[in-house]
Amino acid sequence: MSDEMNVQVEAYDKYIKSVDWLKDAGLPAAITLSEVLEPSEGKDAIIFPPTFAVRKAEHPYRIDTLRKDKESQAAQPGEEVNTCLIDSIGSQANRMESCFKKASLSSLVPQIEVTMKTKVNAEDRTIRVNLLDIGHRIADGAVRFFNLRDNVTEAIKAMRDNGNAEPLAKLSPTSLVFGFWDSRPETTMFKYGRLLSSTIRATNVAVVKRSAQFNPAFDPSLIGLGDEVPEGEEQSQSVDEGSGKAADGKDPLSKLGLRAAPAVDTHGGVRVYGQIIRRTEINLVNLRSLAVTKTDRDGNPQEIDPGTTLKLRRYILGLALVAARSQTHYALREGCLLIRRGDPTACVVYTDSKSKPESIEWCLEHVLKYADKTAKDFGVGAGQTIDFDVKKVREEVERLKKEGKKKSGKGSK
Repeated sequence: MSDEMNVQVEAYDKYIKSVDWLKDAGLPAAITLSEVLEPSEGKDAIIFPPTFAVRKAEHPYRIDTLRKDKESQAAQPGEEVNTCLIDSIGSQANRMESCFKKASLSSLVPQIEVTMKTKVNAEDRTIRVNLLDIGHRIADGAVRFFNLRDNVTEAIKAMRDNGNAEPLAKLSPTSLVFGFWDSRPETTMFKYGRLLSSTIRATNVAVVKRSAQFNPAFDPSLIGLGDEVPEGEEQSQSVDEGSGKAADGKDPLSKLGLRAAPAVDTHGGVRVYGQIIRRTEINLVNLRSLAVTKTDRDGNPQEIDPGTTLKLRRYILGLALVAARSQTHYALREGCLLIRRGDPTACVVYTDSKSKPESIEWCLEHVLKYADKTAKDFGVGAGQTIDFDVKKVREEVERLKKEGKKKSGKGSK
């Protein structure tokens, strides 16, 4: 470890070391990162935002109108007519967290693999899922059905009741980085907000449409099925098909992929006339709430252990710093490959507006060294492979069914 690296560790310490809430008033609230992005094909290219289940809407995108007196393309620099969600907090969290499966980052966190034995088409199969890919992390419903459940419950209780985050950091440190909510029946009902949040939004967008036409390799008439029509339809191409909704449920040829299928005026992405910006924040207030506490013989929490607490905070901060820069490319979905334009802007932001933000360097190579050292100092929890208990799931489902019948009165005689 170089002297430069040691100096950087000390520089971060001044943001996270305090255990006295009175002294927190002069400490920064967050470390922020701002990145300007653009489509890989060029600024004027069409990109595809995420779609959401909406009813009776012109399009499935999440676009919020901020002004109605101007069109997107008429907005002047600095004006925002609307804003479009390109990648949500949850989606960004999933992308960042899964990066810790990469070989270069896997040693920073425990690698816990959940296996489930099942049958697929009468063939025995074993499905493997890394805990880093499970949506609700340590509080996911799936966690309650493998043999680590008791350890998880005790770790969450230690944090809830005693303010001791060490056991949870050994089991699932990314749950502290990205947050969790243990909200299912018969759980701890404890919620911990995320330390690291990131979103990608575009301003001043205009929705465009697209149309497509699928033609089968062989005309149905050539195979003696030219007169075949969907049940209840008078023509081979229904009105639903013409609007992009094929009648697969009624049309055998459509099910087989042998029916011509037009899709007219469907959503075709957005053109961005403003900017695409990724904004990332590490919440230092939440980070400073993490501590390692000791308990007496009766289980009552004692004072914070400053030394181990600092190691814990350094470790979690290191993970957050790495995760925030871990996406080397923004290939968000088909039709939405973004690239960075210019250098990112990173700042330390203070609670008092009189204190100007401090610019800092947020280089992935540098923070990776910081994270590696702090992980070794804290001690990364052991990786393990555990079995998902399918039998226990079925038993729980049956129990809940019976409880539901009792509450509705259907189970009474």
